[in-house]
Amino acid sequence: MTNSEELCGTCSHFGKDLGSDLLVQIRINPREEGVRVASCDLPDNASKHLKVSPISQCDSYKAA
Repeated sequence: MTNSEELCGTCSHFGKDLGSDLLVQIRINPREEGVRVASCDLPDNASKHLKVSPISQCDSYKAA
């Protein structure tokens, strides 16, 4: 990873299975919301039902 700010919690593929209020809080500060996991809706991962934390990262980051 080259950019430590490209965290799953701020990615548009993260958290569609979370409530909108919680998702907003995670996007504001992904490191402060404790241990949470949510789906990764990146099309390549959809069939895998991958769950990630807000501070995870990957090469397919897309800002929310």
